[in-house]
Amino acid sequence: MPRLKHPQAPKLLARNVWRYREQRRITANALAETLDWPLVEIDKIESGDKFDLSLDELERLSLALHVSPADLLRRNPDH
Repeated sequence: MPRLKHPQAPKLLARNVWRYREQRRITANALAETLDWPLVEIDKIESGDKFDLSLDELERLSLALHVSPADLLRRNPDH
């Protein structure tokens, strides 16, 4: 299964997941429950410690946050 390999991907993903989650006033726990993932996985993503996110996981995460997968990896998500 394809995995994210770009060196900045974890950092961009961490910032953008946190930002979109906060904008939508979703707790990390609620996001984890929506995705049926352990809370520790959301914590790892938001801290930039998750390096092996599959494209399927990226898509599920984007759907849960109501954004496109590209939005989660965009350098300037407000533009």
